[in-house]
Amino acid sequence: MEDTSYSNDSNPPRSLRILTRIHLVVNYLFCLLYGLIGLEILLDLAGASESSTFKQFLNALTRPLLGPFVGLFVDPVFRGRYRLRVSYMVALMVYALVHLAAYGLIRLFERRQTHW
Repeated sequence: MEDTSYSNDSNPPRSLRILTRIHLVVNYLFCLLYGLIGLEILLDLAGASESSTFKQFLNALTRPLLGPFVGLFVDPVFRGRYRLRVSYMVALMVYALVHLAAYGLIRLFERRQTHW
């Protein structure tokens, strides 16, 4: 049986290093997700043109992520151009909860590796 206890001077077990790497990748992916959704919210609030190539590219990237939330709430439009995407803000909160749950799950496995 592998000894999972280690001092500060030695390297952590391989399985713990893998879990740490998974944790970093998950955090990175969620940060990308938050950035893309936040950019969508800001561009819509600023009245960005839907015909812009960049806006179309961003819409294509976020469509699978934001599709389930479209129409959840009526998004207020100001002066016929500036849209506050309340549904996308809800999506940010939901993805933050998923991120928190993923973090908790990884922490459970990390604790298991260090305490057994």
